[in-house]
Amino acid sequence: MYKPELLAPAGDLTRMKYAFAYGADAVYAGQPAFSLRARENGFKNLDDLAEGIAYAHKLGKKFYLTSNVIARNTKVEAFQKALLEAIDLGPDALIVADAGVIGWLRQVRPNVEVHVSVQANTTNFLTAKFWHDLGCTRVILSRELRLPEVLEIKERNPGLELEVFVHGAVCMSMSGRCMLSNWVTHRDANQGACDNSCRMPYRLYANEGPQVEDYKEHEGNFTLQRTDRPELDPIALDEDTWGTYFMSSRDLCALEVVPELLKAQLESFKIEGRTKSVYYLSQVVHTYRMALDACMAQAAAGQEMVIPEECRRSLSFLDGRGFMSGFMKGPLPQNYESTHTAAPGGCVAAQILDYDEATHSCRVNVKNPFTMDDELELMMPEGMTPCDVVSMNDFRGGAVDRLNPGTEGRVFLDKNVTLNTQSASFGFFVRKNPQNS
Repeated sequence: MYKPELLAPAGDLTRMKYAFAYGADAVYAGQPAFSLRARENGFKNLDDLAEGIAYAHKLGKKFYLTSNVIARNTKVEAFQKALLEAIDLGPDALIVADAGVIGWLRQVRPNVEVHVSVQANTTNFLTAKFWHDLGCTRVILSRELRLPEVLEIKERNPGLELEVFVHGAVCMSMSGRCMLSNWVTHRDANQGACDNSCRMPYRLYANEGPQVEDYKEHEGNFTLQRTDRPELDPIALDEDTWGTYFMSSRDLCALEVVPELLKAQLESFKIEGRTKSVYYLSQVVHTYRMALDACMAQAAAGQEMVIPEECRRSLSFLDGRGFMSGFMKGPLPQNYESTHTAAPGGCVAAQILDYDEATHSCRVNVKNPFTMDDELELMMPEGMTPCDVVSMNDFRGGAVDRLNPGTEGRVFLDKNVTLNTQSASFGFFVRKNPQNS
């Protein structure tokens, strides 16, 4: 029976646990030196990986080891050694991009399941078949594919598992194979050291002299126009308080495409974001868990698959760069109309650290300021529900009517608010925006 996999990022053990709590079927993680997340990567050593793999398997879930660095000669032998050591820990699959490394793995560890990374840029059915013939069980398709192309690859390779990104950041380059960071700050993105140069703000200057201090800052709005193609629309360079984000794309949100991907019986729906917060991760995983479950239930009942409105509402509580459907539906993945989109529904107020059943209260880590008068919702793995607060204490234990970010406090709930004590420690308080109440 067809059962799609919801695959979530795990930047560290804590994020992994939140991903599973909110409905992920599997997670992917990697060692800093051999995956494309060298920074903010909590899986520093084999002990971390062993703990993560054991935790996943205890829940009956899967743990994929991302080893998708594009290796150079100086790193090959260390890479091979690290892979062999990690394989002994029992990950459910290795996610690899380097063709030579994949060929070597098929020789020395033919029974190890290999998933071809998105960094390998698989964009057609022949390439997908090549990897399948080599013994790879799954291919993670390039983000640049249109929906019909994805469906055709699946149709032409019925025995091959396909994985697609459905949510997360989109790179300005071909599925992350970018040299911009290397050029600007000498940090190689293809070795896991990207500094997100494309996401950073820039200022436009006129060169008035040979020295840097002679540069003159421009003021106003600007556009770029191709002088060789005057018929093309000019490109706006919109600048806000922080600068111009000309190369920073909006984030991928393929929520509306999920029914069509399910009809094609794609195996894995992947969320990007190993460096995102636990709140972001929890909210996004919860959203796609709801969407997949609802659509599968509708299909089983012979009904048309429709994304529940609650899924869209769930995403409205997230800040970001704005959403777009990427190549899946639109003509272009990048969209530079805005640099930042505030969450229209509201924002995370606090992360629950523990729950005291005797006093019906939660110790919290405050993320954004909130008061007794704010309308709060309790966000749990089971869903979001309205939440009445009867009192609050600050970190000293004194009664307050406002809690501020960067502090801890205690929130006392109304007796009518029901908490699942098993999952309360994975919960959040979400502050709704007054205009959307």
